Amino acid sequence: MIAAKAARCLATVAVLAVVFLAGPAPARQDTLASLRAEAWEAAQWAIASDAADALARVSARFAQGDDALGRLAEEREALIERRDRLERELERLYALDDPAALATRTQTRAAWEAAVDRLRVVDADIEARFPAYSDLTSPRALSIAETQALLGPDEGLLLVLVNPEATYVWGVSRERVEWARADTLGDAAMTAAVDRLRASLTSAGTARGGQEVDPILFAGPQATPFDRATAYHLYTELVRPVEAAFEGKTTLISVVTGALTSLPLSVLTTGAPVGADTASDALAATPWLIDRYALATLPSVSSLEALRCHLVADAALRSPGCPPRPGAAARPEAARGARLELAAFGAPLLTGTPRDATRGAPAADDVMGQGRLADVGKLRALPSLPGSKLELETLKIRYPGALIRIGSEATEYAVRADDADALSRARFVVFSTHGLMAGSAAAEPGLVMTPPEEASEADDGYLSASEAAQLRLNAEFVVLSACNTAASNGRPGGEGLSGLARAFFYAGARSVMVSHWEVSDAATTTLITSTFADLDARGAGDPGARARALQAGIRAVRAERRWAHPAYWAAFTLVGEPG
Repeated sequence: MIAAKAARCLATVAVLAVVFLAGPAPARQDTLASLRAEAWEAAQWAIASDAADALARVSARFAQGDDALGRLAEEREALIERRDRLERELERLYALDDPAALATRTQTRAAWEAAVDRLRVVDADIEARFPAYSDLTSPRALSIAETQALLGPDEGLLLVLVNPEATYVWGVSRERVEWARADTLGDAAMTAAVDRLRASLTSAGTARGGQEVDPILFAGPQATPFDRATAYHLYTELVRPVEAAFEGKTTLISVVTGALTSLPLSVLTTGAPVGADTASDALAATPWLIDRYALATLPSVSSLEALRCHLVADAALRSPGCPPRPGAAARPEAARGARLELAAFGAPLLTGTPRDATRGAPAADDVMGQGRLADVGKLRALPSLPGSKLELETLKIRYPGALIRIGSEATEYAVRADDADALSRARFVVFSTHGLMAGSAAAEPGLVMTPPEEASEADDGYLSASEAAQLRLNAEFVVLSACNTAASNGRPGGEGLSGLARAFFYAGARSVMVSHWEVSDAATTTLITSTFADLDARGAGDPGARARALQAGIRAVRAERRWAHPAYWAAFTLVGEPG
């Protein structure tokens, strides 16, 4: 797979070099137009992510509309998760020489071989009985015309492909296509720029040089002033050259690669910096990209088709640009019973003092016990989250009929067993807790729940990504109101959106709100409650409702002068369908 992806990337670079370096000679205009169309598709082949694959697979189940396929596909995904987990465990065991490790390694290898064998059988069964599923899950690039047909009248799409020598950018709307090459932003330069911005977004602390950064956000080193010059440079190189395509649009969907996957585009500034970066007044007056557009991001351009053609229960709501739909349209995991407006879990019972009022916590490695289970003592010692409790209580007032599990009720067992049916019927799903990043060993990213007295396979107090992937959702909107839920390991430039976001797409979400760094407990409470207040006010008819609701939540946080620094308001990104 890695070799195939590398080959596609090399082919893409070759096509892009021809297209963008060729002159705009009138005699060659038709050739250039066709080459640029080819480059658009080649760029998509170079972009591959687990989140895009998750969307393709769940949308294929949906489009096929067969209960038997749903069961097979669910088993296939569980087998893939099991195979991958056992591979990680084998890597760890092969590094050990003691007899106990050798015996465990033999057992683990046998379990891995059994999973692989069963996966072959399931794959063959799917291929024989449901050939359309294989067609739908085969990756393909959308043409420019297909992309334009899937976009709404108020939407633009920004595609950014970072290569070693330069970055290539497309702006697409229904009416127009623009493209540009950023020669000053090859991969190394892009990574350096993103690193500079993230340094000030993830290490904000006490005041320096007059900047008022709320001390309840972070303890430790003082803030690095936000580098607005770098943020403006990225805007001028990546957005402004193609922005004519977005004229009159209010929602901007982005597909980005490289280090940009770890940077919310909301922090790009659309005007040259005025005043000092250390001054709160200057930050408050800065024009940001989030002021101009409601923002959403997708793992791939083809995700538009997955979300707008296949993950739609009512055929009347499918995009007019969708290809003909094969077969009937009945989602295999469709919820039975009355629709539930909201299911929410969080504010777990933890004994640690909230030292710095954030939802950050150690890497997952640091809370794992022996084997695959979390250490309930280490989990219980994590800082409590009073802001999460307030956030969920506010949502309970807004949605009186909602399922809200707080404190002792917010258990992993409730999520995976007791409340599984309610979760499958929920329109909105919220987890408000600590989010842990994957570490260097086998531990997966996940969400902290109220720990049980003793860890078990059914409940160890930690909802891992693979466990979340096995939930059965029919949710329009999943909100992970926690830290570092956007990536698998938190390192800029890694495979974007490959951890918890991927898991919830597997489970059936159409959009997921995730965070890129350690978030303020208080500011996040304001952001989440304001987001849902705006979402309710818009009703069901707004095609960009969720993106606009997040935009409103960000504005609510920025309305407080002490929260002018983007570390407070820019962490969250909407991934998936904007409305």
